[in-house]
Amino acid sequence: MSVAHEHYATSVTQMIMSELYPYIYRASDRKNLRLVAACVNNELHEIGIRMVSDFFEINGWDSVYLGASIPPEDFRKIVDELKPDLVAVSATMTFNVGHVRNLIKLLGELDDSPPVMVGGYPFNVDTELWRKVGADLHAASASSAVRVAEEFLKTE
Repeated sequence: MSVAHEHYATSVTQMIMSELYPYIYRASDRKNLRLVAACVNNELHEIGIRMVSDFFEINGWDSVYLGASIPPEDFRKIVDELKPDLVAVSATMTFNVGHVRNLIKLLGELDDSPPVMVGGYPFNVDTELWRKVGADLHAASASSAVRVAEEFLKTE
């Protein structure tokens, strides 16, 4: 499969996902919890983290999805402004794991630093990598992310 084919498949997937938003955003049982979700800088593979954000929204969270390749200082600034209950960070390419570590360190400098969940291919291959980069939690899939986060927040 060529890069052009992959981009086309991504575009079609994103269009189909956007057709579901009228159903996703009318969920009535709100939990008064906020998520900020995005890919680290240099990471362009955003469908997975978009799905994670949508799963949280469906389950009553206020999800703020920032997209792909967010510069670390901008990421930190919006997290500081919004004061989320959880930050979800994605990296699909292994060479971006260092960016995840650096972002977690930067977010940890905030006065009211929220817990950070990480996900993506490198974290599914090395099941202890999330701890090594300083994350608070990890979910292997969008469908498990909400459960993992809510269980974590109950124990805090």
